[in-house]
Amino acid sequence: MTATPKPLSIVAKCALCSTKTELFVCPHCDEVICQVCVNKHRSILNETLKEHWLKCKTKFQNLSQLSNNYDRDFGSVENEIDRIRQMLERRYLEFVQSIDNKKNTLLIQIEDHIRSTSSYVKHADLQQVFKSVHQRLNEFFQGTNTASNADDFLLEIQHLNRQINNRERFMNDDTLKYPYLTPSKPLIISDVFGELQWNSKPMPIRNSPRPLTANGHTSRNSDGWQDESSSLPDEIEQDALPAAPVMRKQRQWSLDASGVPHFLCILSKKNYLLFACDKYGCIDLYQLDGTDPSVPPRHLRQFELFSGNSSSQKPQIIEAFTVYTPFIVVSAHLSDQTDTSSVYFFDHRGIQQGETCLQNFPVRQLSADNGFKCLWGVDRHQHSVYYNQLPMNVTQIQQSIDQREEFIVFGRDFEPIRITQNQTSIAVVERNSQSVHIFDKQTKEQVDEIQNLLRTEGTFRLWNVLLRDDNSMVLKLDEDLPPYSRPQTIHHLIVELDPNGVPIAQIERTAVYGLAVGPNQEILLGCKRHQQNGSIECYI
Repeated sequence: MTATPKPLSIVAKCALCSTKTELFVCPHCDEVICQVCVNKHRSILNETLKEHWLKCKTKFQNLSQLSNNYDRDFGSVENEIDRIRQMLERRYLEFVQSIDNKKNTLLIQIEDHIRSTSSYVKHADLQQVFKSVHQRLNEFFQGTNTASNADDFLLEIQHLNRQINNRERFMNDDTLKYPYLTPSKPLIISDVFGELQWNSKPMPIRNSPRPLTANGHTSRNSDGWQDESSSLPDEIEQDALPAAPVMRKQRQWSLDASGVPHFLCILSKKNYLLFACDKYGCIDLYQLDGTDPSVPPRHLRQFELFSGNSSSQKPQIIEAFTVYTPFIVVSAHLSDQTDTSSVYFFDHRGIQQGETCLQNFPVRQLSADNGFKCLWGVDRHQHSVYYNQLPMNVTQIQQSIDQREEFIVFGRDFEPIRITQNQTSIAVVERNSQSVHIFDKQTKEQVDEIQNLLRTEGTFRLWNVLLRDDNSMVLKLDEDLPPYSRPQTIHHLIVELDPNGVPIAQIERTAVYGLAVGPNQEILLGCKRHQQNGSIECYI
């Protein structure tokens, strides 16, 4: 009874005690009673309310105690449930990813076959080149086209004739094939997730995995996922680690190449020029669209660094290739001499500049650095990364190559195989540990390291890397094969990492050799199609 009784402004006998006094209406029972009886009634009701509340409160406290005991006992069960949820989610993602990978692999094989066949049958690429040459040649004869000369047109026509001959020879020799897909086998879902069982026995104690390595930093592998396995106890299952799928880049265009593009280099002048070089020194020069990566590049000309080298009994094999203004620089050796190298300088039309620079060690990679005005190199015999001053004219070539400076000399167990660089850093691929070590150019201090854990699983090994200015990376991983095996096709995985080392995209492809990043951050691949020719593909 909390409501205040309403006075009636009358004097009469109380209905309960018969006392003549001022009367009120009781808010609980609606009786007309005096103030004393109202207070008594209120006191009785308050005591009854307290009694019921105490009973309710006692029951609630008992229930809360039971809930606390239940929560305490169920904590370990909830932890196990969370672990199983993560395990199911991981197995689901892996299963879906494996299905998606297999589907995409089959679709890519079909698309490659259709594209390869249709390109040789429809000749859309040759028609485009033919129309372009025909139109510009007419303008040249009429005197309206002054940007080209007869030598350029002659090189283009010769290149077009070789493409037409290759296309005709392929159509005459190759048999048209169609795909066939065998029936799928029945799938038992329990084999994917495992069977869910309920156990009343005491559960084993499981520690929570820590996302830190021994040095206190999360390491990043070539997939971009954090490497927690090095800090986990042996009894912790790897199923507890979550996995996340990454985006697959889509191919935008593909161009036929006269040779297999082992090297791809981009030079920014008035336009973006793409140099595609095979291992014998045959170069296709293209002009890239600097604003729209979906537009295929225009072929400018083709030339050879070593005339007749591809048909020689002892050809020069190019091991390193780089381009800057004003030179093309290559390292090459004879096919039967792999312990030494020769460094050559050419202009951008393929004419050798200066004398051949002999080296008493195999130069496996060169990288021109316009910012630091140096030519980076890898000496695998001395386990070092070195640099020479970047020659800007013919008279500086010999002196620059003769004066070598060591950047970093590693221990005997560190075998550098590839380097790449941006404006501030240089990245070194180490063969044995399958890792990328990133060093500051000024201080020579290591600023980051990325490991390839796929190598430890026996699937892929890290062989090349590209480093963008924002420290994002493109990694090229090759299928790990037994020694001396020579399979018809080798699978490759191209993984793109953001500046934090997290994977954001990947490409699965076979027979990949050249690798470059275009002016719009597109990824360019040089691929082998047949024994002596290939293609250049663009992925966005």
